[in-house]
Amino acid sequence: MKKAYVNGEEIGEGAVTFELSRLVKFYTSHGFSEEEVKKSLPELREKALEQAIGAKLLLMRASQLDLPVSKADVDAEVEKVVRQIGGEENYRKALAAQGLAEADFRRELEKGARVNKLVEQACASVPEPTEDEIASFYAAQRQAGRTGDATLVDLHDQLRELLRHEARGRAMDAFVADLRTNAKIEYR
Repeated sequence: MKKAYVNGEEIGEGAVTFELSRLVKFYTSHGFSEEEVKKSLPELREKALEQAIGAKLLLMRASQLDLPVSKADVDAEVEKVVRQIGGEENYRKALAAQGLAEADFRRELEKGARVNKLVEQACASVPEPTEDEIASFYAAQRQAGRTGDATLVDLHDQLRELLRHEARGRAMDAFVADLRTNAKIEYR
């Protein structure tokens, strides 16, 4: 299996597996069958490796910039995790099961919060979708038969969020592409 190195640091298999699981979840939640996903696994694994490289580049850049992260920022991230896994008791059990000290976990969350700040900076200039853009997108989706009986009013917020997400994704793709030009990426 191909390995990748970013500025001499290996992209761990865990990072690739994490990105692959996100891709599989994305595609299955968007109508791909289990069989279609299985057939696509080699391509998805390649894409997961590239996404892991992008994540590594973002982590490296965020640590270079030493973006400030407060204790409150990390506390908020811990609270999100506690809610996601069903409470404080489950949180403690999960840490123990993974052999993680809470301080080490909090340091990892701090890195993530720092990357989130970098992403927000990179996307700060991305404008919100206009009402005309939302209406045009709805019209195209309706013409393609993808809206069912839903009206523009019914789908407005969902479409706005989708267009916003797509625009931010393009901004991040450009940002990561720029980071790639200044990095040494090797495949072995």
